[in-house]
Amino acid sequence: MNVRFLFVSCLSMAAAAGPWLVHAQTTSAAGISAESSEQLEADYRVIAARCGTPAFEKSFYKQSKAAVAAGLVTRHRDPVQVEKTVTALRRNPVVLIGAQADCPAQIEHLKEVQKERAKALRKGGAAKA
Repeated sequence: MNVRFLFVSCLSMAAAAGPWLVHAQTTSAAGISAESSEQLEADYRVIAARCGTPAFEKSFYKQSKAAVAAGLVTRHRDPVQVEKTVTALRRNPVVLIGAQADCPAQIEHLKEVQKERAKALRKGGAAKA
């Protein structure tokens, strides 16, 4: 019984840290590949839906779609195809969020992402970045 509990605990901790570890690893490289940036965007949307208020989820989703349309998520690809890929890559929230106690830190991270995107969108998107 204790082994099972330990396994489930470790699995949920690893799942909660998964998107942040992936983000840290991919952004530390020279650039983010198209597939990982699309997966990260899909994970952000799931976390916003799971942890945020309905108003936060709506504003994050709207800004996320605007970032995809502006080419901030994946450059040199049709935004319609990127949006379809992001929608298809959405994962189960239980995989991304181990416990509700993890939500405040994740919401803070998403708010930082929103601030960075707002600046980039005001500057004109990927064309001028």
